[in-house]
Amino acid sequence: MKKFLLAPALAALAMFVFGALFWTSPLPYRALSTVTDYAAASDALGRLFPATGTYLIPGPEMKDQAQLTALLEHGPSAEVRFIREGHPVMEPRVFVLGYLHYFAVALILGFLMEKAGPSFKGYSCRVQFSAGVGLAGAVLICLSNPIWWHHPWGWELMTALYAVLVFTVGGLVLARFFTPRPVA
Repeated sequence: MKKFLLAPALAALAMFVFGALFWTSPLPYRALSTVTDYAAASDALGRLFPATGTYLIPGPEMKDQAQLTALLEHGPSAEVRFIREGHPVMEPRVFVLGYLHYFAVALILGFLMEKAGPSFKGYSCRVQFSAGVGLAGAVLICLSNPIWWHHPWGWELMTALYAVLVFTVGGLVLARFFTPRPVA
């Protein structure tokens, strides 16, 4: 029971702290582009988008396929994640949900580590397994965006780096708890 409650709880805490350090550092934001006037950009978004949501510009709901093709080929195109309502910068609810999210990820990773445990020769193998799971997830999820959705590579590479590192941090903790049982 300790393995499936305490270990994910501690791993989630380590992941949470690492995430706070990573996302409050300037490193990931070096991959973002900037605009010259954020207030004007915010006002323009508010005028263009009717409600909170994700928008593709031009959008696949366009009936005229020839116009859609022409707009895509001519450019510009965008994927916009728009939030109409304001929100606090440091919202406590987000931190609680973030910790619970890390806990769920650590719990799943712990179950995987338990199942694969007999094949691991030692602590470092279990940590490498965690990093490998993070790498597989990052390559599939983060790096598919530049391929399929034409996202710029910088931000997606940064989120992929984060995924691998946060899985490794979780694995450093979980690997102490999920040790293989000795074969009798």
